[in-house]
Amino acid sequence: MDGVQQRMEIRRFVARVITQFRQQEADAELQRELTAHLRLLQDDYERRGLTPSDAYRAARVQLGTERTRDAHRDARSFTWLDDAVRDLQHAARLLRRSPGFAITAAVSLAIGIGATAAVFSVANALLLRDPVGVANPRALVEIGNGRPDGGINPTSYPVYLDVRARATSLADAYGRSLMPHAMSLRRPGSAGPAESAFGQSVTVNYFSVLGAVPVMGRLFDTADSAQPGPTTVLSHRFWTSRFNRDPGVIGAVLQLNGQPFTVVGVAAPGFQGTSIVAPDLWVPLALPANSDARAAMLANRGGAYLLIGGRLRDGVTVAQAAQEIDVLGRALNQEHARPSGAPVTHLVSSSSVSGNRRAIVALMIVLGLIVSLVLAVACANVAGMLLARGTARRHEVAVRLAIGAGRIRLVRQLLTETTLLFAVGGSAGVILAHVLTGAASSLPSLPFPINIPIALDLRVLAFTASLTFVAALVSGLVPALRASRSDVVSALKADGRQTAGRTRLRSAFVAAQVAFSLVLVVVAALFVKALNRAGSLNPGFDSSGVEIAAVDLATVKYSEEAGLAFVDDVVSRLRSQPNVQSVAVASVFPGGFEGIQLDGLAVPGRSGDDAASLHISWNLVTPGYFGTLGIPLVAGRDFVATDAKGAPPVTIIGEAIASRLWPGESAIGQRLVYRGFSGAAVTSTIIGIARDVRASSLIDGVAGSYVYVPLRQHFDRRLTIGARARDGGRLTAEMRAVVAAVDPMLPAVSSQTLEDSTRLGLTPQRIVASLASGLGLVGLLLAMLGIYGVTAYAAAQRMREFGIRVALGATGWDVVGLVLRQGLWLAVIGSATGLALAAGLARLLSPFLFDVPPLDLTTFAGAALAFLLTGLLACYLPARRSTRIDPVTTLRAE
Repeated sequence: MDGVQQRMEIRRFVARVITQFRQQEADAELQRELTAHLRLLQDDYERRGLTPSDAYRAARVQLGTERTRDAHRDARSFTWLDDAVRDLQHAARLLRRSPGFAITAAVSLAIGIGATAAVFSVANALLLRDPVGVANPRALVEIGNGRPDGGINPTSYPVYLDVRARATSLADAYGRSLMPHAMSLRRPGSAGPAESAFGQSVTVNYFSVLGAVPVMGRLFDTADSAQPGPTTVLSHRFWTSRFNRDPGVIGAVLQLNGQPFTVVGVAAPGFQGTSIVAPDLWVPLALPANSDARAAMLANRGGAYLLIGGRLRDGVTVAQAAQEIDVLGRALNQEHARPSGAPVTHLVSSSSVSGNRRAIVALMIVLGLIVSLVLAVACANVAGMLLARGTARRHEVAVRLAIGAGRIRLVRQLLTETTLLFAVGGSAGVILAHVLTGAASSLPSLPFPINIPIALDLRVLAFTASLTFVAALVSGLVPALRASRSDVVSALKADGRQTAGRTRLRSAFVAAQVAFSLVLVVVAALFVKALNRAGSLNPGFDSSGVEIAAVDLATVKYSEEAGLAFVDDVVSRLRSQPNVQSVAVASVFPGGFEGIQLDGLAVPGRSGDDAASLHISWNLVTPGYFGTLGIPLVAGRDFVATDAKGAPPVTIIGEAIASRLWPGESAIGQRLVYRGFSGAAVTSTIIGIARDVRASSLIDGVAGSYVYVPLRQHFDRRLTIGARARDGGRLTAEMRAVVAAVDPMLPAVSSQTLEDSTRLGLTPQRIVASLASGLGLVGLLLAMLGIYGVTAYAAAQRMREFGIRVALGATGWDVVGLVLRQGLWLAVIGSATGLALAAGLARLLSPFLFDVPPLDLTTFAGAALAFLLTGLLACYLPARRSTRIDPVTTLRAE
């Protein structure tokens, strides 16, 4: 019996659904049935002796035509859906009748919803979206040298081998260079200049651990790390753009940095590993080490050029794996006699922003708070407008209540109007989000290619739709409840005025607008001040007029001797250029993304970890580096050409290191011990002390004090050339021509000014400052409109009072004072609330504010004054209009 009943219910439901889409046919059938029944009843009454007209009337009364029609419609369809359709049609008609209200509210909502959706789109691309072409990405982790902020930095190849061999919580582990490096590329039979391509070095199990599959050919296997002819895999994007999707590229031999590489496969479309970094191609990391320098680099445990990735075993959590890796890292430090201050190997969840998930999460939270404030301002503005609109519609609502409309039905209809309005604003917000995310994709010039797949996918659209619905419910519920509670008798009177409760509620929304807008302005001012402070601080070097260009010589073609000859030739040729004032070559310049790491810093004859615990950055430089950057030497001398391999090792240290290790005495002539690239201990003599430099980086934050080592004593194949122009202009053409003349096999160098490079580290602050500034101005404008609207309406309601006051002898200034007092009171309450909220938020943002106190008095006072002046300006027109009142005319109208 239950089965039969269920089938009947299913048939009824299906019949209702079908009828919902054929209402006209169903109404026609119903009308035919009603007509037939009505005719039968009429005939019966006529047989009883009634006249045809009386019989027709009696038949209609007995049949209850309208009641029967409504009952039939309720039984055959979904009543709530019909009501919703009627409510939507009614709401659309009302919005068309009030285009000014609809456009103003929709624009406010589009700004708030669009900004929020744009930030969520970026967060979705960076933190939530799974990488393309990677199997089960939730089981992937990343391993490197731990940082105090919880992130990781690159580590070394020996550490990778130990982790892969000893970590039981990992099914397997791979290694990859943190960033791809520019490589020269020559196609088969090409006689032109070398092209530029960005290649990433990976272990041969990289693709298998990620579960990647090729679109053509094959990916790496164990034979690729040992075979004489090295191989490469192309990205699908690179294969499409450079090789026009030519299938014949499989098996072709490309010259990469002058060395032949056989193309064995093409990765799947969209695959770029787990990171936002988008290499053009991949090459095996552990190629045959047929040079002493490369063998030393691979054996250097203190190196920092490799990021380890791994896949968890089934049933193992990230926390369990992190605990094992931490224990393993400490054990490795003890086994290899690394000091206690040395970084410990650490494990984090895999992320598209390798090792920096927490920093990106923090930035997204800050941006989310900012756009949430804008949305709150927009919602408060719309809620205030709905309250005002409800006041204007009191008579309409009262009439509907008087003729029997239920309060719940009325609230539902009013919420439908609000939802439709928010739907229009949300749709416009999606378009605005698309524009904003397109602008967000155009990042500053970086020394490597990245690809952030920002798109308005289903997750973003679902988020936007949910946000729109919730915002509509929150913003429209109070005005709808307030409007449905109208006093029918007073509302039907011609002189029904707005109650005090309605005025207070609308004023509360305006005060909320002021508060949230003031928070935006304070945040924007703090970040702008932080940027100005960062720009005004003395970084310890002069970046103006300095051009830098990265060159990668990391190939077996360049031995150490050949690399040094290349450096000498480039420096000599650049110095001969008429517009070049000075030239230097270094591993890194201030503000770069990557540094070098030499391990085991200690002072001979001392016990303890004073030296090892210092936050130290290392750099390999040529003579003239300090002069090119304008870094003063406070003691000692600069490097000279004779500080080369075979000569006594020498170093130049920063002031902070000197004062920490030798307080109150001279560090010149003192000795330091560190481990070079070969892993052997090096005892070096300090010959100079340099002024400390401050350089921000997207990877490590503010750099520590430097230890400088001559490039000729510890050669590094990844170099940066720096040149200062005599006229302060660009030197791109000169650098490109000189590098091409020295080695045509190298790709054309891509240069940037040192000013741009150092400013890049402040990108998060610039994003927040720009977003908060633009949206803060929008919030300020909305707050001003809100104060104006409340003040103008309140003044209009008090015209009778003003007329009486003027008739009794009040002056125009007395009336102005009354109007201004009410409007400024909203600005004062909103500003006080906003200052309290801004103080709490500023404390949370203090890590992003360089040397700017979170409770900066001038910033807070300036923002409060700006909003008070804005409130005064918003009250000016209503106050001026009130002074023109004619008491005789006003009282006669009463």
